[in-house]
Amino acid sequence: MNLRPVTLLLLAALAPGCAESAPPATAPGEGIRVVQVLHEGLQFPTAVASPRDGSGRMFVLEREGRIRVLDREGGLLPEPYYARDVATMDIEQGLLGLAFDPGFSENGRIYIAYSGAAEGERHGLVLRRLQAGDPAADRFEGTEHMVMRVEGLVANHNGGDIHFGPDGMLYWAIGAGTGEPADHAHARRTDNLLGKILRIDVGDDASGARNGCGQKGRAAYAIPADNPFAGKRGECGEIYVLGLRNPWRFGIDAASGDVWIGDVGKDREEISRYRAGDNPDQGYPACQGSHDYPSTGATDCPQRTGTSAPVFDYDRGVNGRCAVTGGVVYRGSIPALKGAYVFSDSCSSELLVGRPSAGGGLEVESIDSGIAPGYGTVASFGEDEDGELWFINHQNGGLYRIRGRD
Repeated sequence: MNLRPVTLLLLAALAPGCAESAPPATAPGEGIRVVQVLHEGLQFPTAVASPRDGSGRMFVLEREGRIRVLDREGGLLPEPYYARDVATMDIEQGLLGLAFDPGFSENGRIYIAYSGAAEGERHGLVLRRLQAGDPAADRFEGTEHMVMRVEGLVANHNGGDIHFGPDGMLYWAIGAGTGEPADHAHARRTDNLLGKILRIDVGDDASGARNGCGQKGRAAYAIPADNPFAGKRGECGEIYVLGLRNPWRFGIDAASGDVWIGDVGKDREEISRYRAGDNPDQGYPACQGSHDYPSTGATDCPQRTGTSAPVFDYDRGVNGRCAVTGGVVYRGSIPALKGAYVFSDSCSSELLVGRPSAGGGLEVESIDSGIAPGYGTVASFGEDEDGELWFINHQNGGLYRIRGRD
């Protein structure tokens, strides 16, 4: 595996749990290897996730509307676990997000996010709960219903990723929608759900969300009381983070609960970290990363606007990069990656592995993933039940796993 060492100075360190990790004995690229688990069989995968039920299975979304299953040995089962019609008129539409309820092995609950095609679901993103009758089955049989719908998304810049946090809440990334930054003033408005990370309670007793904006009639979720805008008249209580353009992929640190967001920009790509209690406004469209929009060359946008600075941002075109793929703070067993933030760019195809530096920045190694550069390659990361990292190549359908060197 080829290494291209790069040092990138970030504006903030990782979570305290990451900073306390001892430096690896070897550089990440020397301590890991990328293994391609599947070469064929998947069509335009968008996400990979584990049910964490002890089965060893991995579930993969296909953009066209299917959920596929890999068995414990890594074999792809021939029949889809689940399928539905979704809108796929744009490459950023389709079946986009998958999250297993933390109690899935007992309650059989799975959540999916997608661009709707059915009547009453079009021109927006839908969050739907699948209630499996048998959680151990490899084919879905059960009931399903819509939990929430966000209107106003007609083509690209949808976001769509979903995750449960260690707090048991469900987090959902919503893009600002099609158009230019000048069209996206709503991304910073608190009476609108576009350009946000949402946080909702979908537990057994959760219903009837107050000051919620994502459901007409009685809601099938509740708003956590500690959300930044919970209980405030005229504001959407579901909002957790705002001021985003296209938060295509994000992750939640299992140790700290910090939210790490990969926000795909127009001219600049950025990674933001939100810790509970921080300023939730990430600044878009007034800012793109640390720069004004349109850019004047100044880098004081967060200070001038009173918004949060990204932890990392870069110009498009650097090393062939053009679309950041948010990743994961690694909590698995590979010594070379412990506590590191692993992410990518879906044009350059490289794996970016970062650790806090002694000076409070982040030292990042760019590792050759073995995937040729090209638009829409490394598009999503996922963790298995042991906390080990997997990722998908949307362009050619490949599924990969990151392993330590023996």
